[in-house]
Amino acid sequence: MAEALSSSLGTTPRPATDEDFDYFKKLADIDKGWSRQYDSNGIVVWTQTSEVSSIKLLRVQYVFQDISADVLYDVIHDPDYRRVWDDHMIDGFEICTLDATNDIGYYSVKCPPGVTNRDFVNERSWRVNDEEYMIFNHTVYHKDHPEKKNFVRAFSYLTGYVLRPQENGACAFTYVTQTDMKGWIPAWLTNKAATFFAPKIIEKLHKASLGYVEWKKEHKPEFKPWLKPEQMTKPTPLEQLVVPDTTQQS
Repeated sequence: MAEALSSSLGTTPRPATDEDFDYFKKLADIDKGWSRQYDSNGIVVWTQTSEVSSIKLLRVQYVFQDISADVLYDVIHDPDYRRVWDDHMIDGFEICTLDATNDIGYYSVKCPPGVTNRDFVNERSWRVNDEEYMIFNHTVYHKDHPEKKNFVRAFSYLTGYVLRPQENGACAFTYVTQTDMKGWIPAWLTNKAATFFAPKIIEKLHKASLGYVEWKKEHKPEFKPWLKPEQMTKPTPLEQLVVPDTTQQS
């Protein structure tokens, strides 16, 4: 199912369309094509093969009973708080914005000993309505941020979240990703590791969300550009970002 969205997004920056969001929502909601790999303590992990890569899509579903969708949405977005809870993060920052709901950012991550650290340049898109919060990203090329020494540039075909408010303040959570860590790591190992570590995503986000509201009170409480577009940096014209796409992912 992911082939159409992954191909249409491409690696040249552009704002996500309603069709892109609708397609991503289908990946999150429709079970056809997915194979259940794990089901325990309310956490369900699925995988799906893909024609665009030997890296499988991964989907994680869970209902947070004590975390609301709006808080979880803020936790996922807030770059300052990510430095608090994401102990794998080396660096992360906004490169530029495209419009009120699309930006491009840099993120680097620590890898285990013996494995070169990875980094990403991703475009991130988001949409909020009365029924759900959606965020997804994909790797793009940016002329001012080429590959760096001592890092392997990883590739996100598609990674994102759908968060839906439930009764009594609960949140139905779905995470979908297809990420190639590149380098010497074989696809079978990436697929196995992703499935094994997927449940830990729930644990990390749950712990981070429980502490967010109090933390935010002391750290720019009114600053939420993902909800207040007037706080965003000035958008960069697309023509300044277009670069030749000479590397086709397979």
